[in-house]
Amino acid sequence: MTWSYRPALDGLRTVAVYAVVLFHTGHPWASGGFLGVDLFFVLSGFLVTGVLLSEIDRTDRLRLGSFYARRVRRLLPAALVAIVVTCIAFVLVLPVTERVSLISDAQHALLYVANWHFLAESGDYFAADAEQSPFLHFWSLAIEEQYYVVFPVLLWLLMKRGRRTTGGVLLAILLASVAAQLYWAQADPTHAYYGTDARIYQPLAGSLLALLVFGRGHRMAHVRWGAATAVALPVFLLLCTGLVPMSPSWRGMIATVAAGALVCGVVLAEEGRLTKVLSHPVPVYLGKISYGTYLWHWPVIKLLEETVTTRPVVVAAIAVPISTAIAALSYQVLETPIRRSAYLDRFAWTPAVAGVALSAIVAVTVVPVVLGQDRRPPLAEVDGTGQVTAPETVAVPADVDWEQVVGDYGDVGWCTADDPSACTVVEGDGPHVLLIGDSQAQSLVPMFTDLAEERDLTLSLNVVEGCLWQEGLYNRKSSDEEKENCVDARVDWYADVLPELDPDVVVIMSRPRDDADEWSDLVRRRDGREMSLARMTRVETRRTLRDISRVVPRTLVVDRLVMPETFDPPDCLTTVADAAECSVPAKTVLSATDRLVHRLALEGPEVQPVDLNPALCPDSPICLPVVDDQVVWRDDHHVTASYAVSRRDAVWEALARTGAVG
Repeated sequence: MTWSYRPALDGLRTVAVYAVVLFHTGHPWASGGFLGVDLFFVLSGFLVTGVLLSEIDRTDRLRLGSFYARRVRRLLPAALVAIVVTCIAFVLVLPVTERVSLISDAQHALLYVANWHFLAESGDYFAADAEQSPFLHFWSLAIEEQYYVVFPVLLWLLMKRGRRTTGGVLLAILLASVAAQLYWAQADPTHAYYGTDARIYQPLAGSLLALLVFGRGHRMAHVRWGAATAVALPVFLLLCTGLVPMSPSWRGMIATVAAGALVCGVVLAEEGRLTKVLSHPVPVYLGKISYGTYLWHWPVIKLLEETVTTRPVVVAAIAVPISTAIAALSYQVLETPIRRSAYLDRFAWTPAVAGVALSAIVAVTVVPVVLGQDRRPPLAEVDGTGQVTAPETVAVPADVDWEQVVGDYGDVGWCTADDPSACTVVEGDGPHVLLIGDSQAQSLVPMFTDLAEERDLTLSLNVVEGCLWQEGLYNRKSSDEEKENCVDARVDWYADVLPELDPDVVVIMSRPRDDADEWSDLVRRRDGREMSLARMTRVETRRTLRDISRVVPRTLVVDRLVMPETFDPPDCLTTVADAAECSVPAKTVLSATDRLVHRLALEGPEVQPVDLNPALCPDSPICLPVVDDQVVWRDDHHVTASYAVSRRDAVWEALARTGAVG
């Protein structure tokens, strides 16, 4: 068979793109609509291989420069415009504290490595939720571009050895990718979804189909492809509904088979009923502009979510026509003129190199300048503010480095039995203080370090983000890396390492994780025993404190700190003129763990609660978000490390009043 344009394949693009759009609008009956990306992958592999094979058969050579130039001209201009416009649009609705986290997202999208970027972000405890990024959908485009870079070279090298060798090698790579998909589905489902190694089997499936169809299509003609597509399309649509319970990996692999059958069917059964339906002018046109629809639909949806609250059906009713209209405009005035430019046809490598260079320049210059603007978003809603009334107006400090504020985490530190000395960060002649905790303790590490240096203390750390201090409990919400760190810092640590350190006092500080509504499904016992959250917290808190008290004479457990909890203070501060609007009440309710510690304190002096809220909230009965020009909180559950340092003398007084230090 010879390569020629098949309009029905554009019709399949329409099915793919609107499956994704409906999935992203949140329709429960389109919960498997992400499989539209799988269909795109198969189609991309099939089409690009068909183009490459056609050139090889026609000229017995492959002009890589011309191929890359065509890909860049087809894909990059629209993506570049979409990313820049999205950056500008989100300046209008997001505070700078949220926008700064999008800078890296946009830069990786421009460089077509977004899939690896979002995969790395999924393991970062402090990273913003990837699903909130308006650039998230570029992960799939990144995989396609990575495929377009490598596959033509591989195909050309293999074709020199013959089609049979080519098919065998591509099949071997496909099977290796399927194996990677199955492995990562168990080890790290996020990698299975975003990783190129675990996804490349889908465009490879399309490429192998192209080899078969255009190499042996005449031998495949006897198959009743019309009947095959009549089965494959309902199967694919059923998988998109999510009605059949199935893991994403198996759903994707079955969808790949169904997509392959659809592609073969519409190519080989040109007179089939489905082929004629998909070849109708409307689905063909929507398929031609599907790239633009995919580029624009997700930013449109995220903008709607930032500005209005409504049902998925309404979001779909707005997002579908808007993204389609923008895609049509982009196709007519931007994509088609560049793709069909006779002037650009005269060049081979130049458009490709120039396009990649321009994308890199925009990533380094335009994106950070636009998203990093310190200006109030005119269309943003001030969320969670106005909870209390401050006695006077409080000015938001000028020239705040908001990127520094939201990244002011503090420091972590822990050690293992192989090197207990690694826990000690300051050595002095005074009492030996050991700080144990999670990311809330992390925020106070620089403060404790300054106190240790100023007051000649020895300071050791066992601080790991996302890690419960109770040895027998773990947080399912943590990434695999964080869970591994938590095992090193907790399991057998109190028995093996704590005696080696032999501190005079332990200070425990951690976010309470004993609220059943929030944590019942996330906190688990390490030994796998089933217990209610309340019971396992009581049991493990008592056991861990008992183990500490066998070695350390005094243990101070910090009461729950006053935190905003219902809103993000930096976001609030960048959307209001009066910082007092972002205040919170100074009162806090003791957690179940706090109450247990207070009861244990009545049994003996070994364990004692300590309240640091008066030190960190000097304006009681309210807690202001700005104190002495210092931003107090970097998010809804953490103080900034810089603010904690500024309050170190007040914190020391609170600790000294316990009699455990000083």
